[in-house]
Amino acid sequence: MIRFIWLFFFASLSLNAGEIYKYKDENGKWIFTDKKPASNKGEKIEYKNDNKKRVRPRVFVKNIDGVNQLIVKNPFYAPIEIEIYSSIFDQNRLHKVLPEKSTTVVYSSQQNIPRYRYRWLMGDPAAQEINYNYLFPVLSKSKHQVTQSFNGRFSHYQAPNKYAVDIAMPVGTYIRAAREGVVVQVKEDYHMSGTSGYFLDKANYVKVLHSDGTYAVYAHILLGTSLVKAGDKVSAGDKLARSGSSGFSTGPHLHFVIRKNAGRKLVSVPFVFIDNNGKTFTPRRGQKIKGI
Repeated sequence: MIRFIWLFFFASLSLNAGEIYKYKDENGKWIFTDKKPASNKGEKIEYKNDNKKRVRPRVFVKNIDGVNQLIVKNPFYAPIEIEIYSSIFDQNRLHKVLPEKSTTVVYSSQQNIPRYRYRWLMGDPAAQEINYNYLFPVLSKSKHQVTQSFNGRFSHYQAPNKYAVDIAMPVGTYIRAAREGVVVQVKEDYHMSGTSGYFLDKANYVKVLHSDGTYAVYAHILLGTSLVKAGDKVSAGDKLARSGSSGFSTGPHLHFVIRKNAGRKLVSVPFVFIDNNGKTFTPRRGQKIKGI
């Protein structure tokens, strides 16, 4: 059986540090850093690979009372769009949109179901995004610089990242939900970074599905720091994780983007932030924004 999956990577400003340390300052607050503390009070965060398999939809055949059933299991707390290719279908293709957390019989036949391949994409293509004023997704009293914004030349020039923003910040800064929604995916198992192609799919992230069918990606989070799990409902402002530089990255930052399924095509959509005075603005490169 040959299986093809649509994969889209988080390409952003990226990292060289492979070690992370934490220590408590004089006020008892935990400090996270990619530089070894001068004192012996620092504690190195060890990388632990739990060898969890990547969660993704399954397509399989099951014979029930002599009938061969082609079944799709969607493990996500979000709908998926799937295309299955096989000679048994009209025009050799079957297209379906399946609800969240579902197991669906998509085809039945008395005949044997021949070899098939499939591809899928998260989200319902019929969903229509609404205008929404997003919170700045950083919980910090400091100002943080936007190092790359919409249509950025370094990595924000393809559809999934065209309307993404990179925000520089120290390792361990709290990331907060920019909008309410349901957590649909969490990856927090990778500890290193770099700028070779090897790191393109290694970034840690949290994905949050919104009521209009779009979802936010909070990428490059620090190993093992997610405060949420798939299925959790979050409100705007809730803590999600701590910042890091995992995956394709040159330094600690948050890659933030709003995406949707545009009919078998993953795209990003433009958005605006709202500041503490209620004023909306489009993030621009070089801009310094206060976290709260």
